Order: sequence, then C-alpha cells, then structure tokens
Amino acid sequence: MNPPSSAPTPDEEGPGPQWDRVAAGWKTWWPTIERAAQCVSERMLDLADVATGQRVLDIATGIGEPALLAARRVGPAGGVVATDVSSRMLEIARERAALAGMSNVDFGLADAAQMDFPEGGFDAVLCRWGVTYLPDPPNALAAIRRTLVPGGAFATAVWAEADSRPLADLAQAVARDMFDLPAPQAQAPSRAGSVEDALAKAMIHAGFADVRTERLGLTLEWACADACTQYVLDVSPDLVALFLDRSSAQRAEYRHRLADRLGPYLAADGRVRIPNLTVCAAGRR
Repeated sequence: MNPPSSAPTPDEEGPGPQWDRVAAGWKTWWPTIERAAQCVSERMLDLADVATGQRVLDIATGIGEPALLAARRVGPAGGVVATDVSSRMLEIARERAALAGMSNVDFGLADAAQMDFPEGGFDAVLCRWGVTYLPDPPNALAAIRRTLVPGGAFATAVWAEADSRPLADLAQAVARDMFDLPAPQAQAPSRAGSVEDALAKAMIHAGFADVRTERLGLTLEWACADACTQYVLDVSPDLVALFLDRSSAQRAEYRHRLADRLGPYLAADGRVRIPNLTVCAAGRR
C-alpha cells in the first residue's frame, strides 16, 4: 500500500520509525497475535532443534517473538539475543521479558540487513516473517548462515501466496478505493508451492544444507468486527502513515467500509475468524 504523498515514504524514513509508530498497537494486540502465531514460533523452534543450553539469535523480533519462547526452551544455561530496527518495539520486548522473569535474553537495536555478529556465534537463528522485508535477502541469508556454528540451524517463516493473508488484502483494497491510491503492480499469478520453491532455492544458494519447507495454517480471531478494524489501524505501518494527515471522519469511514467487507469471516457469535497461511523453512550450515 502506498502512503499519501504528504507522508514520508519508506525509502525516506526507513523501517525503524515506521515500526516505532505502531509499537503501542502491537503491545495492545500481542495476545491476539500470539494466540494465532505461537504455533508458527513453536514449529520454527522445532525445525531449528532449539534445545536446553543453546545460544539463539532472533532477527526482527518485534516485541519479542519468538525470542521469549526460545528463551524458555534454552533455559538458564542458554541464552537468546534478539534484534530489531525499532527501539520502541524493543522496549516492549524488554518489558515482557522482565515481567516473565527472564534474564537469559538480551535485546539490541540492529538492522537485519547489516548484521555484525561473529562467525559461528549461535547454535540456531530464527526470523519470523522478517526475511522478505529485507532489501537484499540473498546477502542476508548468507550473513545469517555465517553466524551459525557448523551444523547449526536457521528457521524462518514467510507468508505464502498473495491471497494467504485475507485481512491484509481487504485492508489494502479498501484504502485504494477510498483514497484512489494506485493499484499494486501486476504480478504473474502464483502457483501453489512457488513460495516454498523460491525460499528453498534462496537458502540453498546461500549455502544452507538439508533445506526443507512446509505449510502451516493459523487463524486470527477478534471479538467483533469493530475490534478487527481497530486492530488493522493499530498494527499496520502503512495504514498509520496513510492516516497521519487524514480526518477522524475519514478514519471512521474506513473502519465502516472495512467492517462491511468482513462478512465472510463473521461467525454466528459475532466473532471474526480469519485464516492465514504461512511457509516455514529450515536449513543447516
């Protein structure tokens, strides 16, 4: 989704400030997000064989996932380093770790595209939904591989085909209709398995061995359509940028239009349940 002309573009502003603006929203909605996404984090840890006593790196951790889950698994004898480009996201992650009484996880501000960790410093590396946002994924994957001990594992998750995130598609479509934003660039229709194939090839090209991929479904759920529309406006950097210079009436109209599009996902009890599809992948150094 393109921001309005008066808002800073991603290239002008950079990802850190963009994610800083939605950090409070992610703090508000993290229980909703993690109820759906924990199965993805757990599967990533299993694919990377994260175990007691290991040292783990979590890239693009956001407000601390799957870093905190990994910290529980490695225990006091192990440790987790978690990085992100957003200082405000990391503040929330530190708060969550402190509330959970975890002292074996360290959070640091770092750009995943410019990692500076010693070679062979980690038994496992994790990156949930962050790889595809990097400006140069091939080089990033090669850098990730270098941080692993021989035989160490990298596990990641990326979104599947374009229609695998229905709410994101609806949110973008409503914004385009309301504000006459340019349509996204036309892309060739993706075939089933194309995301897995592309990711596996990229990992193999970066030098990973024993590469494997699999699909995993997750369902986001909200108490009602109003909660769902508020969630969208709170956690999306693109929408926050879009509404920086819009009126409260336009914001209300957007919510009304988006709620109207949620009909197919409304349950009899009024709850909104939206299925999503992700691809998990893992490989070894």
